[in-house]
Order: sequence, then structure tokens, then C-alpha cells
Amino acid sequence: MNVAAIVGGVLALFVIVGALLYLSQRRGAPQALGRSLRLVALGLTLGIVVALLPDTVSDNGSATGYLLGVPVVAALLPLAADLTGRAVGATTALCALVMLAWGLLLGLGDGVYVVVPALVLGAAAIASITSRRGLPVRERGDRPVDA
Repeated sequence: MNVAAIVGGVLALFVIVGALLYLSQRRGAPQALGRSLRLVALGLTLGIVVALLPDTVSDNGSATGYLLGVPVVAALLPLAADLTGRAVGATTALCALVMLAWGLLLGLGDGVYVVVPALVLGAAAIASITSRRGLPVRERGDRPVDA
């Protein structure tokens, strides 16, 4: 185990604990679970990227920027959408798909580790689906269509 793996693990644990503390404070908020899962995905992504950084730099050199930058950007964009409050579910789902495709594309190397935060982002996308409100309420005397 090298120093980068230890630093990456500590960083991931720090963000995950922060996300869980955030979730414990806001149990009643419907968006708290999705936001916490997005924070957990960011923590996992940062931990994995920091742990993979030395080996990726030695193997790929200047290509490290985009090899490890794509998952980091894909983990940051849903949080930015969450802060602005616009298209949170769509952004989270799209970034989960991008991160999953990136992890599978680089799956022969170290990119397979990026699949785990992609699955967490997928769970966050599912958690951010809101129920439809404002559906018409059936009157007491109305008959169902099937009757």
C-alpha cells in the first residue's frame, strides 16, 4: 500500500462521513438522500483518483489529465446542478452513464475502479426522481373507466 492509496482512502472517508452527517441532519428532506449519494460518489471518485495518480502519471505521462479528469468532472457536475437546482436528475444520470462508460472503456487498466462511483451516481439519479404531483383526484361518485 503506497502513500497515495492511504491519502485517497482518507479523503474518500472524509467526504463520505461528511455526506452521512449531512443526511443524518436532514432526514425529512426528500432531496437529502440524492445529495448525500452524490457526495459519496465524489468522495469515492477523489479517493480513487488520488490513489491511481502516481501509477497513471508514470504509465501515461501527460495523458493523466484527461484519463483521471473525466471521472472527477463527471462527479462534480451533479453537485453543481444540485447547487443551482436545475436538471439535477438528468445531469446525475448523464454523468453516471459517462463515468460508467469511461470506466468500462479503461477497464483493462485501472479504470475499472471508476465503475463503483458510477453505480453510486446511478443510485443518486434514481433517488432524485420526484413523484408526480397534481394528478387529478377522482371524485367519490366517478366510476372507473374499466367498469
